Amino acid sequence: MLVLAGAGSGKTRVLTAKISLIIDTGLASPWQILAMTFTNKAAGEMRERVYQQLNDRSIRLRMGTFHSICAWILRREARNLGFPENFSIYDGDDQKTLIRRILKTVDVPMKVTPGAVRGYISNSKNDLVSVEEALSSSSTPYAESMAIVYQKYNSELEKCGAFDFDDLLTQVLLALRQNNDIGNYYKNMFTRILVDEFQDTNKVQNEILKELTGENTVVTVVGDDDQSIYGWRGARVENILQFPEEYPDVKTIRLETNYRSTGNILKAASALVKHNRSRHGKTLRPVLGSGERVQINQAVSPDDEAHYILSAARDLNSDGTPWKEIAVLFRTNAQSRPLESMCRRMRIPYEVVGTVRFFERTEIKDVVSYLRVIVNPTDAGSFRRVLNKPARGIGAKGQLSFFNWLEHNGTDVVTALEKGSSISGIMKRAQVVLETLGRNLRSCMDGVNAGDSASEIVDRVLDFTGLQDLYGTGEVADETRLENIRELRSYAAEYDARNPEGGLPGFLAEQSLLSSSDSYTGDDKLVLMTLHSAKGLEFDCVFVSGLEEGMLPYIKPQEYSPRDLEEERRLLYVGITRARKRLFLTWCSNRMRPGSFSTGPSRFITEVADDDGHDTHLPRRAAAKPLTPKQDTEAPARSASSYSRGNLVKHPRYGKGIVVSAKRRGTEWELKINFGFDAPKTLLTGYVPIPVLKMKAQMSDID
Repeated sequence: MLVLAGAGSGKTRVLTAKISLIIDTGLASPWQILAMTFTNKAAGEMRERVYQQLNDRSIRLRMGTFHSICAWILRREARNLGFPENFSIYDGDDQKTLIRRILKTVDVPMKVTPGAVRGYISNSKNDLVSVEEALSSSSTPYAESMAIVYQKYNSELEKCGAFDFDDLLTQVLLALRQNNDIGNYYKNMFTRILVDEFQDTNKVQNEILKELTGENTVVTVVGDDDQSIYGWRGARVENILQFPEEYPDVKTIRLETNYRSTGNILKAASALVKHNRSRHGKTLRPVLGSGERVQINQAVSPDDEAHYILSAARDLNSDGTPWKEIAVLFRTNAQSRPLESMCRRMRIPYEVVGTVRFFERTEIKDVVSYLRVIVNPTDAGSFRRVLNKPARGIGAKGQLSFFNWLEHNGTDVVTALEKGSSISGIMKRAQVVLETLGRNLRSCMDGVNAGDSASEIVDRVLDFTGLQDLYGTGEVADETRLENIRELRSYAAEYDARNPEGGLPGFLAEQSLLSSSDSYTGDDKLVLMTLHSAKGLEFDCVFVSGLEEGMLPYIKPQEYSPRDLEEERRLLYVGITRARKRLFLTWCSNRMRPGSFSTGPSRFITEVADDDGHDTHLPRRAAAKPLTPKQDTEAPARSASSYSRGNLVKHPRYGKGIVVSAKRRGTEWELKINFGFDAPKTLLTGYVPIPVLKMKAQMSDID
């Protein structure tokens, strides 16, 4: 069954009601049902609703995110597949740390960031491109270098007994395909599989679903192709579009009654998304009245835009709308800066969703790294982070000696620490410290094996590492870090109460799978977040800012494709349909951005304006000018089209200067300019106009 659930149509209720009906009518037992979704928040909500309907009968249901279900399968099958049962799961920061270290050993022909390499590896894994295939298909020195980094990266993960998030999916898929016993076992385990947010599945997830589907399995997927917004991380809208072709005898049901938004908001959303061609098509019908008209406003600058938005938000709050029911959405994180500044200036309480998450904070990652080593002592990657934290008098040379010894002796971290006195290259005093650390970690490992709770192990780690003492300076920043550490301990105790048998391995598995949207607190504060972060949420009043060509849609002319444009349109559609009662769309005519490539209001404003439920405050000259595929537009005349050594230029702040060197950086230039100061300044042309006054100049020209 394919359920096309329009925005605000109650898709989660469909899934939970269907699960209850299956069990109540005896079509399947709870343990024969698998329900999968994408965020822990959604999985928790699903689990809670099912429990309310079934009570204890829901306990044996298998429900969770794709990643958590795959982690569960891998832990069950670890021994059969040759993996450590308590493997570590590396998050984005762990991956970048590992890649950064590998890049020091590989000569890549051009400069790349760890983030870019991580993206390459992730895309390779999600496209099911193996290391061998990447190496054999490399046609340039750059591609070959990236493939070598990919190879070393996988090798290091294997040494550490670790998986990254992509591995959780790909390793399960390989196991289901290549091991007949495992494949047949899980094909026969579930007779009912239900998938939420199916439009967000990537290639690997779709293949996993197929492998889990046996001859007697009934599959139900629920989703909205109009809300597929994660193509940049591998999601394939084709999965939901082609579902009827891939599964026989599919029944398709459209949920088109919207219980969330007023009529004018839905008219704007429908007017926008109808311009997409790759969609099943549906017509949203509101149960609420027409409501307030959609407001479309132009601002002069980002500060002006922020002032308009927050003044309107303050008026809404004065009229009785709680701050937490007002959200300001934007395409990129950088757009939050003027909004945050204006909030502080106007003394408006606010929360930025999608910034540093709790488990990404330095002090928390330090504690978690120790916990990972206790559960998986082969995880040298986690131990690298904390070998000298707090400081143990082990310098760079000593650390190198330790890890070289560890690698050449083929042992685990804790065993190596216990043999610290036999490792040359480390000072005698440091050797004693390492052996003490090894004994403490071994004691914690014994505690885990004996069934000690997660919070007990956390307490012992905090005690023998001295991490709490490290932040006991009395400084405000350190006090905050201590509060975060205390919160971690509280979270461990809360986990123990919910999962008495889970222990430290279960606690680490749960925290590793938390997603960014789980960090939204819901306190009574104005909400600032990206459009991607807003998916799944709803608010009484929504502002979508930055509707300019090149910002939303966030596409450069030379990179334009119909597929990209349709996803950007869906992204705005998601933002619009977050609003229950009021919707405001804004753009500004002068947004200074590096590498700016177009100006004017977004074409989406014109498309939204196809309906008559809006109030537009735009000058006549501000009509959007859509791009056609592969058509370039000229940027406003703000700076020269090219630069060379010896140019006389003028900067609005530093005045006249002579170009010492000029390098092309994509759509902008990196200039080193001598303004007559102590040293030349390095500037990018995308931020402010830097016109050329003279092709060749002398120092006397800048006086």
